[in-house]
Amino acid sequence: MLSIASFGLLSPRAAVRMAVDAPASSPLDVTTIGNYNFDPLNLGTDETFVPFREAEIKHGRLAMLAAVAWPLQEIFHPIFVDLLRGSGIGAKDMMVATAGKSPSLLNGGLDQLESVPTLMLAVYVASVLEYKDVKARADKGLAFNEYDKKELPGDLSFDPLKITQGLSREEKIEFLEKELLNGRLAMLAVTAYVLEEAVFQTPVVRFTPDLFEPLIFAPDFRAFMDQAFSGATMTGTMNGVPF
Repeated sequence: MLSIASFGLLSPRAAVRMAVDAPASSPLDVTTIGNYNFDPLNLGTDETFVPFREAEIKHGRLAMLAAVAWPLQEIFHPIFVDLLRGSGIGAKDMMVATAGKSPSLLNGGLDQLESVPTLMLAVYVASVLEYKDVKARADKGLAFNEYDKKELPGDLSFDPLKITQGLSREEKIEFLEKELLNGRLAMLAVTAYVLEEAVFQTPVVRFTPDLFEPLIFAPDFRAFMDQAFSGATMTGTMNGVPF
């Protein structure tokens, strides 16, 4: 899932500095956001940059969702199955077929009948979003594989919480940098999940439990809290009078 466009031509600091130094009224120079001085195959040309950046942001956003959903599924799916069975509902544990691993192309488990509705819903949602994007570009006279170089890559005009509405130009640059870097990190994380489970045949939440175990359950943290509060007392005072 790691996108080719994860590598660019400038360092992040230089990229931000160049974008910030531009006149405040000028549009954001997206070619300088998230670029690293690494492109050995010279893939980042003027013609390929915009479609590559669109693909990278799309893959990064999907990877951020997957990086969270993958381990959560392995943690909570067995719990939900037990709860449903305890309520008298004959729920099927779909992860039995994969020995507790998230169903995937490498892990298997996608051929189960129960996974069909979820897969169909995912394909439908992705198709609708892609169709709307292609149609919007067609209305501007662009082909399905052409993008408007004047628009911000990945901008879906969807910000219901108005997170970026009041940001200054410099803050928007920083925001875009963070999204891009988080997406790249998520793509690496999901790749690591897939490789770990394919090679070691162990759910990632069991292979690296320290990364997914709640802090309150960690033995070191519990020992620290026990030691920190070992001298605590329930005795208090009210207006200087002990009670």
